[in-house]
Amino acid sequence: MENKVKNILLVSAFGDIINKSNNRFSKVYSALSGNALQFITSDFDHWSRTYKKLETLPSGIYIHVPPYKKSLSINRIVSHIVFAIKLRLELKRMDFKPDVLYCVMPTSASAYVCGKFCRKNNIKFVVDVIDLWPESLCPVSRFYGILKIFFYPWRKITEKAYAYADVICAESKEYMKVVKCFNPAALSNYTYLGIDKMRINSFLSQSTVELDKPENELWICYGGHLGNSYDFQAVINALIYIQNKKINYKFFFVGGGEKKKQILSLLLKCNLNVTITGVLPYYDYLKYLSFCDIGINSFKEKTKVVHSYKFNDYVAMNLLVLNNLPGETADMISTYKIGLNFNFSDYTLSEALYEVCSNWHIYNKWKENNKQLVSDLLDQNTIYKRMTNLFL
Repeated sequence: MENKVKNILLVSAFGDIINKSNNRFSKVYSALSGNALQFITSDFDHWSRTYKKLETLPSGIYIHVPPYKKSLSINRIVSHIVFAIKLRLELKRMDFKPDVLYCVMPTSASAYVCGKFCRKNNIKFVVDVIDLWPESLCPVSRFYGILKIFFYPWRKITEKAYAYADVICAESKEYMKVVKCFNPAALSNYTYLGIDKMRINSFLSQSTVELDKPENELWICYGGHLGNSYDFQAVINALIYIQNKKINYKFFFVGGGEKKKQILSLLLKCNLNVTITGVLPYYDYLKYLSFCDIGINSFKEKTKVVHSYKFNDYVAMNLLVLNNLPGETADMISTYKIGLNFNFSDYTLSEALYEVCSNWHIYNKWKENNKQLVSDLLDQNTIYKRMTNLFL
């Protein structure tokens, strides 16, 4: 039976409707085409850390928020609180009357505001959990014990937002299970971040980046934000290890972020063949990845992340993936043979990278398996229809 829902409101502090990147919000927005859609987001671009040029963007509600530079900072928390406060006012005075309100989490405060508004006005409320805040922030900080106490009120707001939901969506099976514990009565599903090969090819065609790659040189990359969640020391150690083993390589940090200075400081102590691109438009970011052979998915120990945007980008660009995330990402890699999983003790990144590089004639063939993974589990056009049908 065809869905009859007419009015859907989408809310995210990080919304990107025109899909300049591999963004969850724009994927859901596209999947809901044919309905009457309205969206609320901020006027600040989290990825470039700059304000959006609103005159170039689709019509919607853009809430002005304070800027921030670091992913884990007081300024960012303040920015999200301001968004939630202003969001409450926007919902009250908005002429658009939604049948369904879809809200991306994080942030917790904005989801709490949306949930309360939906409960009061008898609107179906959908939460889509992309990251577990504040749980995923604690392990990456050296003040872990103190932060657990400080984050207690934040955790309660998050749990209340979960409890308001009529439908729980999540970007992984593991996240869905966690959230479902706080709201067993809600409908639930999980939808991976997904890959749209046609759109990816369109992005690549927009890039003018050209790189001269020697035939006998392996190109390795880390793609994305240089932030607190990632283990860059392990990456540097692995490069030192393969260099000492006489592997002919070049490494790219394709991105920028608050850890760039720390990485540069680490690089000064050793003579490695490394380039840091800085922040790039998404189409140039993808183009850099497309020249590489191996992508490194290296997170800090005890991270709560189980599936990442960068993993999907690596698969889309047909890279062999070296990964230390447990759970679903590790299962995909081992099941489909698209790379190797490493850890912090008995099989480190250094060992995994050397094994792949020294046997590249074998592992190079594994990259073809990415196509099957996309077809089976990550095809955006299939998985997002299932997701939106649930809350329609």
